[in-house]
This record gives sequence, C-alpha cells and structure tokens, in this order.
Amino acid sequence: MQKKSILLKKNRPQNILLINLKYLGDLIVCSAAIRELKISFPQAQISFLVRKEYKDVLRENPNLHEIIFYDGEIKKIHGLKRFFAELRYIFFLRSKKYDAVISFQAGDRYAIWSYLSGAKIRIAPIQNNFGFLLTEKVNVIEEDLDYMTYYLKIVEKFRARINSKQTDFILSKGYENWSEEIFDKNKIDRSDIVIGIHPGASESTKIWPFESFQEVISSLTVYPNVKVVLFLGPAESQMKYLVNGLGENVFPVDTSSSIQQLAWMISKCSLVICNDSGARHLSAALKIATISLFPEDKIKPWKFYSEEEKQYFIIGRRNTNSYKKSFLDDINPDEVVEKAKEILELK
Repeated sequence: MQKKSILLKKNRPQNILLINLKYLGDLIVCSAAIRELKISFPQAQISFLVRKEYKDVLRENPNLHEIIFYDGEIKKIHGLKRFFAELRYIFFLRSKKYDAVISFQAGDRYAIWSYLSGAKIRIAPIQNNFGFLLTEKVNVIEEDLDYMTYYLKIVEKFRARINSKQTDFILSKGYENWSEEIFDKNKIDRSDIVIGIHPGASESTKIWPFESFQEVISSLTVYPNVKVVLFLGPAESQMKYLVNGLGENVFPVDTSSSIQQLAWMISKCSLVICNDSGARHLSAALKIATISLFPEDKIKPWKFYSEEEKQYFIIGRRNTNSYKKSFLDDINPDEVVEKAKEILELK
C-alpha cells in the first residue's frame, strides 16, 4: 500500500525521464507509449534517454522535451577512469532533478540510475536484481508478449490512459529538399509507382537473400511507371556492387547519414518491401504499405501490426541450425511479387 500511495500523491509529475537503450525499431514502437503518457500528463516535461547513435530518431517528436544519450564507449574504459565516468553520468542525471523515472528495460544499471537520480517515483519491468531500488515493478517480461503491449503496460503502471496504439515518427522539414532532389536527379515522376526496397536488418539471420530481392525487382519493374528505390544504409553499403544490372528503373539511395533520409524516402513510396528491421517500423509509423519478410520465431513479440494498417507479413524460417542454407530461403520471390501486385493493383 505504501508504494502505491507514492503514485497517488505524486499525481502531477513535472519532470519525467524515460529510459530505452534499445534499437531503432524499439524506439519507434515506444513512441505510442510516449504519446499516451504525454496526453495523460500534458503539463509534464518528458525527457528520453537513448543510445548515443540513436539520439536523432525521436528528436522531432513533439511529446518530448529533451533527448539525452548514453555513450556506450564508457563500457570500454577500465579501472578508475571507468568508475569516474559512470559517476559523472549519475551526477548528470541527478542534476536534471527528475521526479519520476520510467525504464522500459529491465536491468541493474537502469534501476541504479533511477535510484541515484533522486526521483521519488521509479518504475521498471519486474526482472531486476536491484528491484528493491524501484518504487513500482511492472509485471512484464520481454518476448512473453508483443512489444507494443509491453511498452504500453509500463506507462499504464504510471496511470497513463491508452487510447491508441499508432506509432509516431515526425519528418524533419530540413530533409524535404534532399528527398526532392533525389527524385528529380533520378527523373522519378510524381505519377510513378515507387517501391522502396530495404535489403538489410540488424541480424544476418533475418536477411532474405539479395538474389531473391533481385528477382522481385526484375518482376515488378516490367510494369509501366514502376520505379524501385533501393535503400542503402550503413549495414548495406557492402551491397552496392549488387546494384549493377538491376535495370534503368532501379535507383540506389544512400540513406546512411540520417534516419530522416530513410524516413523521407519511405514517405514517398507506394510500398516498402523489407526484412524485419527498423524500416518496417518507420513505414508503419508513416502509414506506408509494407511487406515484411518475417522470421517465424519472432511472431509473438514483433508481429503486432495488422493488414488493416496496410502492414503485410510473409513468414519464413531463419535456418539457424543449418548454416549451409540461406536465411528465410523458404520465402518464394513469386509470393512476394504477387502480394505486391495485389497491394498496388498491378495487372
């Protein structure tokens, strides 16, 4: 009863810190929880702590007051230098004078940060060795339920009311001209049917063979006015040599400098075809039709978008027990082509 009374007394939090040191897809999925929290506590200033490399993902989000980051390079420091670097970071968090900290991840580090920040309300998932430092533990475990529900349940513990599960991504006007120039340079007309292809993913076992993407591209570019934009991020730069021979209606675009580059290009597509990656979450947030080539072992935690939202899934095996086989190789390119034709009404 004492712990619950803390939330009842602190019913108007002014300064909230959210922690999520995961990756692109998680941050975009998390945006639904951020918005519902802000709607429930409109007077609060909400800060978001992310990995340094993802500090720009939610920078344009109007529900956030500040983005702060943690530089993982600290973990490479040893001895007293590491100790003092970590200590300085704790003092930095404490200087922000948060009155509530909500961690979207279980973990000793986040429980300790929450406690040492001085915040009176400290919420995190239940699996924490240092759970005694929290004021509230949320009965959620990663991958035991889908991640959309997982994130929303955490802010529900803070008494946020959930009205929508739509994710958010705000396009920065600063990159609009860049995307227009890409279209003009490649003579992609506004009347063209633009298909975006994102061939990469964070894990090699989730990447459909590029040769299969090539088959899809060849089959779809025979249709009049169909243009294919091939998104090449940092992980896909090694694939540039494969672009040769794909045809005059295929245009590789380097989107590695900013997440906004990828987002703007996706926003101009009629359809995106991709692996289970951050690109599919961007597409869902921007309400762009998407075909995701999806590993069957990740259905429960990650398959939560619906066909009503124009999010389509083709399921395959990762073949993690047989490295002689390509990953997701049981997904037939013809199946992807037929689904794309159906979505785009190509005849």
